[in-house]
Amino acid sequence: MLILVLDSCGSSCGVGVWQDGRVLVQMQERMERGQDARLMPMVVAALAQAGQGFTDIDRIAVTRGPGSFTGVRVGLAGARGIGLAAAKPVIGIDRFAIYQALFTSADKNLLVVINSKRAELFCQFFPAQGEAHEACMMTEEEIHAFVDAHPDTAIAGDIATPDAQIFAVCAQLAAEAEAQSPDFLPRPLYLRAPDVTFPVRKSL
Repeated sequence: MLILVLDSCGSSCGVGVWQDGRVLVQMQERMERGQDARLMPMVVAALAQAGQGFTDIDRIAVTRGPGSFTGVRVGLAGARGIGLAAAKPVIGIDRFAIYQALFTSADKNLLVVINSKRAELFCQFFPAQGEAHEACMMTEEEIHAFVDAHPDTAIAGDIATPDAQIFAVCAQLAAEAEAQSPDFLPRPLYLRAPDVTFPVRKSL
């Protein structure tokens, strides 16, 4: 299976081409903004380097959040556009699931922490036994208190994980996903409202 991977949720814009368990090509640029101008040129370049075309893709995998409001929207819009033009399924993968899949200690709890560029970080708790908790936002102090209250909890996230692993795991999850499942729809995962500044109305 050949999968095109798009990721612009965090502090970078990246594209990967994955086939049958191996990342063929990976391109990534660190940027806080401007993903809308770089994503599609990177897609074209990555596919060309892999020797593949849009019609060769079996699925498009896209990270759907949490992350930058603009970055999430750019990635999803790009993936949906490619999927529509190439008539290929688009699989939305949340970033918490990626870091959970990278965790191999089944007998320990896992708290996934993702940078939000705010005082409160994106968090989701995966207990060793039972269902995952709802994703939320916590400060560093709240995270420390949470871990103290939940012994045998490991912390994972986007600080210490190599980017190559992210593309490979995202693609693998998309390959295993049921394309029609509501759990994998390419829709945004937001944990906070976007930062919007409204113009001040001038008095007459």
